[in-house]
Amino acid sequence: MEKTIKLVMKNDKNLKIYINDEEKCIVGAQDRSITAQKMYDLVGCSIGDHYSVTSENQDNVDAQVLAFFTELFKEIVEKVNALNKDADTH
Repeated sequence: MEKTIKLVMKNDKNLKIYINDEEKCIVGAQDRSITAQKMYDLVGCSIGDHYSVTSENQDNVDAQVLAFFTELFKEIVEKVNALNKDADTH
């Protein structure tokens, strides 16, 4: 199943995380942290899933923060996609 992770920086500096256009999490402006367990739960990994990551920042608010989280999610999904590809070939 295709899954799209979309990170959207809002004007209030909250970072909203969507999975297939469904809001799943808000990383608040005051606390820029997210646990590995929360990220795992958000993604909901299943064998056969393929992930992509997009980001949106219409007003260029906290661009460095958005870039950090986008790259973090991209690194994770790259590894998950590789694991799923290996599982598909076995």
